[in-house]
Amino acid sequence: MSAATARRCAGRLASPRCAYLRALHHAPRSHVRPWMRVPTDGWLLRDFLHQALYNRDDGYFAKDSSPPPVGAMSRPIPFRALLGQEDYARTLARRYDALASQWLTPVEIFKPHYARAVARYILRAHREMDASLDDDDERRRPLRIYELGGGTGTCAAGILAHIRDADPTVFASTEYVGVEISPTLAKMQRETVRRELGDDVNVVIDGWGKG
Repeated sequence: MSAATARRCAGRLASPRCAYLRALHHAPRSHVRPWMRVPTDGWLLRDFLHQALYNRDDGYFAKDSSPPPVGAMSRPIPFRALLGQEDYARTLARRYDALASQWLTPVEIFKPHYARAVARYILRAHREMDASLDDDDERRRPLRIYELGGGTGTCAAGILAHIRDADPTVFASTEYVGVEISPTLAKMQRETVRRELGDDVNVVIDGWGKG
């Protein structure tokens, strides 16, 4: 922290920017990354969060860590067997205990129901759009789904499985495009979708975190 900045921050203990600068000043040099240095004209919160999460060299999601920050459950929570809110909380706590430092997305916690709900909406919107078109060729256009930050692939697999079961005709021409900054998670997405649906599905997972 420069002397001028220190003077400006003097007595401003409640200022988030000054608190951040103090923490950065006292942090071990090995912990400070180039993107952490605050520009002279300040930082918007959105810019800081973008760097902290998606910086290609050291962002929370972008770095190629093992295990990745997002976890997956080997089997879904048996919601029908739960006795109430406390039973649900205990069950979820046990799942988290098995994950160590990883965390679970809502689509993972509530699988397969969460993804199925999204898939039902997608199918309904696709059918309504088709019904509004006059040209037969336009009506037969494929369904293309984009997912940004697909995590472990649970959402993609769940959505595609529901479309396959509910409308095989639409499924046959469906293309699922996933954009994932983490190479590790992109690999997990591909593996999850192939494991759940086999090779008879048009899925493109673009891992653009490195290179």
